[in-house]
Parts: sequence; C-alpha cells; structure tokens
Amino acid sequence: SLLGTPLERDQLEAIRKRFPSFKGKLPDEAKYWTQTDVELFCSSEGKRRPQASGGQKSTQSCELLSRARVKLAQLRISEATLEYRSFCRQLKEAKDPWKLSCVAECADVQRAPSVPEGLRSPVLVDKQRDWTARLWNMQFFVREFGEDQWFCCSRCPRAQDDAEGIDGFVVETTVEEYVDYVKLIQRMDRKCIEENSIAFPRLGLDGWLPFSAKLFPLFVSCWKQLSPPNIKDLTPRWIRLFANTFNMDWQEALARYYEISIRATGTIDRLHTQMNGAHLWLNQIEGRRLFYLFPPQESHNLYAGYDVGVSPVDVFFPSAKRHPLFNEARAQVVVLYLGQTLVIPSGWWWYSVALEPSVTLSHQYWNLDNKVHFTQSLREKFDLTSSVARAARESAVRSLESLHEQVIADEDSDVEE
Repeated sequence: SLLGTPLERDQLEAIRKRFPSFKGKLPDEAKYWTQTDVELFCSSEGKRRPQASGGQKSTQSCELLSRARVKLAQLRISEATLEYRSFCRQLKEAKDPWKLSCVAECADVQRAPSVPEGLRSPVLVDKQRDWTARLWNMQFFVREFGEDQWFCCSRCPRAQDDAEGIDGFVVETTVEEYVDYVKLIQRMDRKCIEENSIAFPRLGLDGWLPFSAKLFPLFVSCWKQLSPPNIKDLTPRWIRLFANTFNMDWQEALARYYEISIRATGTIDRLHTQMNGAHLWLNQIEGRRLFYLFPPQESHNLYAGYDVGVSPVDVFFPSAKRHPLFNEARAQVVVLYLGQTLVIPSGWWWYSVALEPSVTLSHQYWNLDNKVHFTQSLREKFDLTSSVARAARESAVRSLESLHEQVIADEDSDVEE
C-alpha cells in the first residue's frame, strides 16, 4: 500500500476481524489505504478516516483521489490510458527518455527572443524579464479560486468520440482539491511507475477559464502584456466586431480565449491539433512540460485527418501493424521551462506531458494566415444559435455569416496596440 499497491480483499478482511466491535462496512477506497489507516477506521467504529497525527491529511490519499478511486472501482476500470502506460514504459526502458527513437527525425524546436515574421514552424520564445503571469502559480489560484469547481479528466483534450471507461473518465473537483492531488502525486508517484497507475491515476485540470470570472478585472489591465513579443494576433480586432454584432462586452468575450491548465506530474495531452485552425501559444508559469510536435504534412503518417483533431498513434511505442508509417514521420521536441513560451502554428500536431507539477497559460489566436476558421470558433465558444425561437436562431446564423465575410475581407495585417 505504501507503494500504491492496493490491499487485497483477504488482507482487509483479516484486519477487520481483529476489531469484532466494528459492525460497519469498509468503503471501496479502503484498499488504497495503509494497514494503519484501515485499523484506525475499524477501531473508531468507522468514525475516523485516514489521517496522520495532528489532524493532517493522509499521505496516501486526498479528497479528489479518494473520489477518483471509488469511481474507478464502481466502473470496474483496472487500467490507465494507453498514453500514460506508454509514457511509464518509456521512462523505465529508454536510455534517453525524451528522444523519440521511432520516427525518422526528432529535431529541437527553434529558439528566439521573439516570434519570427512569417511563422511557419514552432518557436520557443525565451523568458521575458518580469513577465506578467509570473505570480500566477498554484498557490495563487488556490488563494483566489480554491472553492471554484471544474472538471478533470484522464485524457486531454477530451473528445466527443472518447469511449466509455478510462478514456472518457471525468471527475468534478475544486481548484484546491486538485492542487492537493497534484502535491500528493508528486510525493507518492513522481517517477510514474506503471504498477501504480490505478492507485494514483493521472487526471488533468484543463481548459479552465478564470479570466472570465473573478480575474476579469486583472485580465482587462494586462491582457496586452501576456503575449510573446512580435506576435501577430488579430483576434482582439475580430472579437470587437463580434461583440458589437451580438451586444457583448468585447473584453469579456476575449477572456474566454485565455485558459489555464494545471497538471500533476505524468499528466498527458494526447497527440492532437488545435481545432478551428487556431494558432496557439503556451506560457509556462510553474514546472516543466515536454512537447513533441509534427507539421501538418505529417497528418498521413499520424493516421488522422485534419478535421478529426486527434491521432491514435502511440508516440513512444507505435504499433507496427496498425501504424507502420509513423516511422517515417519527422518530429520536433522541446522542454518548456518556467517563463518560456511555446508558439505553435495552425495545423501542427502536438503531444505533451508534465514532467513536474505544472501551471500553463495558453491562448488560441487567429491572424491573416488562418482567419477563415475564426468564426467557427465563435460557434463553439458562445451559445449563439440554440435559441428556442426560430427567428432568433436564423438571425444569429445570418449575423455570423456576415461577420465571416468581414473577417475574410480584412487584409490589414497591423496589430492594434
């Protein structure tokens, strides 16, 4: 149990028999407790769940992990996602775990002090002095949003066609509960041992939108300083057009395009591309994340069309039978450190894994290169066409079509200051 191996049923029963006065039932999560914790529970007639001396939380569990373990047991899930099991195996077997040995080439992502003109490949932008988001770490979000609720999932990003079981596993949590879970994972299973993958399942808090809520005033005051230098981002200009059309606050609408992800060590973003043809930048606020990236022309070797958005390939141990062409793919690799920003052009495929407890600020954006996809993102971000009134729905559709035409006609590349 100290290593994350569940207690067997006969072990639990043997402990229980030593406390004949205990007439209750051991909870499903008890198999993940230590023997001492089970003894404490039974001796107190079920009144005391795992706690260490001084009222501190158990080193073996936390609120989120307990709920996740019970739900996994109820759903009879006994195996982690393919992506996580593959990563565990890579850590265990590979001499150089960050190098992809199964592709034709794995080059380093280019580095630069600012975003180059005519961006066509990913770029790692160096840490800026006194960068704006530097104070937005886990403790900041716990202090400001501890009780806010969000969902964490076993597979990021979530997809509509994810099957039931571990691939579609989702648990509701608060920000504070999730940060407690991140700390526990780091303490108990930071080496990502595959045998611990169900005792300490990996869940990611992804796509959280704090700037649309309590942090909106902060966002208004600093959003222009969040992007890396020389970025060509016309999203604010087109959001203004959208907001004027639909009578919204344009900055509130813009805030929805800035997301926070908090990750435990070993939490993975599976191989995917941004929807709606978006460019993307990711600024690392805390911890480190490893990225593998593939250009759009590699889609065939990744066995996924552009409109699908996700690839089924195991990047570390691809199936020679199902995905033989992956060996011909050309990839890039980078480890994103504190303060650095990774900029990913539209259409590029990427995979990521948190190497440490991690906080990342990300922003999807559009400019003249990918403007044809912009209005589709509005349909997904905002509830515009679900009105029960047919006339209202038709009016919203016409307005979006008109907005699309305005965006397509916009040939001014200047970014507003």
